[in-house]
This record gives sequence, structure tokens and C-alpha cells, in this order.
Amino acid sequence: MQIRLLNQIQLDDQTEVVHQVFPVELTEKNGSLYLHYRNEEEEKVVLKMTRDELTMTRFSNPKSIMRFLVQQEAIVTIPTPMGIQHFVTKTDRYQFEPEAGKLALSYELRPLERDQVFARYQMEISWGD
Repeated sequence: MQIRLLNQIQLDDQTEVVHQVFPVELTEKNGSLYLHYRNEEEEKVVLKMTRDELTMTRFSNPKSIMRFLVQQEAIVTIPTPMGIQHFVTKTDRYQFEPEAGKLALSYELRPLERDQVFARYQMEISWGD
């Protein structure tokens, strides 16, 4: 089974599209769907999905955790070259279709202390053979 990640990132007036494919393991537990894979840096990544939330944990050093809540804001912790930074994700689209093997979301990433938008993302995650 494979996971396909398609991410369109808009930073100021520049847009970047990132497409990645990795082998993935799928498990279900207590109403949540878990996708486990290793990224291009060979870090373990776990996606935990429910009808209204995605949690993306990257087991880097230090660990990176991102949360996306339907029509809500969530505080996230991201390691950067300047150290651990805290941001806010504001998810405005969240379409979880586990039967079809896909999740689509759009969100803004903002610094915790400011209202300005750092970047906008449109992400599609799909899994299957």
C-alpha cells in the first residue's frame, strides 16, 4: 500500500507544489484511522485521522506535531532553524473520505503571537494500492 501526498503551498506571491509517494501501513483503532510511513529523511510519520481532526506527528529530533481541526484553530509545534516555533493552523476545508482512501484539507499557518498569515496550504492525502 502507498500514501500519496500532494501539497500546494502559497507563501507570499510564490506557489510551490510538492508531490510525495511512500509505502504506508494502515491501522484502525477506537474510531481513528492511522497511517504510518517514513518520509524522505527516513523519519517515522504517523497520521491520525477522524471525521473532524487530523494529527500529523513526525518523529524527528525534536518531534513535530501538527493538528488540523474542522473549522477551528489549533496550536502546533514545529522545529525550525531558529528553534522550536509555535504556530496556529486554521483549517477552512476538511473532507475525510476513508472509504475512498482520501483526505483533502485547506489551511492557513500563522505565528502564534500575530494575526498575519505565514503561508496557505491545500493538501490532498490518498492511500491504497
